[in-house]
Amino acid sequence: MQAWIALIFQISNWGFNKMKAAYLIFLAVVFSHAVIAGHFSYIYIQGDKITPFYVKMEGIMMPRYGKNYCILSELKAGPIHIEILFQQNKYPPQKFTIMVPENGYRGFLLDRKDSSFVLYDLRQKRYLATGEQ
Repeated sequence: MQAWIALIFQISNWGFNKMKAAYLIFLAVVFSHAVIAGHFSYIYIQGDKITPFYVKMEGIMMPRYGKNYCILSELKAGPIHIEILFQQNKYPPQKFTIMVPENGYRGFLLDRKDSSFVLYDLRQKRYLATGEQ
């Protein structure tokens, strides 16, 4: 915080008043954050309330914020490989390949179909079985 105040005073010495200097710094921070944040996508996976699951992406266990959903954030466009793992190994792991859109998101519902699990794509309104893209 002190660094920002010092920067405002330095800019005010260049002939800007303090309010204009603070406004310019604010705009620079906001626009730089918007540019950086705009290059990633995310995936949301929602399960049922009965079957807790974990997600492993590219071999790395992802943090779990709740028992029945997962958010995979800051993804680059292209295919990602995920593995759905179930608490206490209640069901065998399920592997999926998901195409991540550029600067967007995809939402899925984890659903049981026959003897395995599928991901229902909320946008495309179709099922993604294990091994499909």
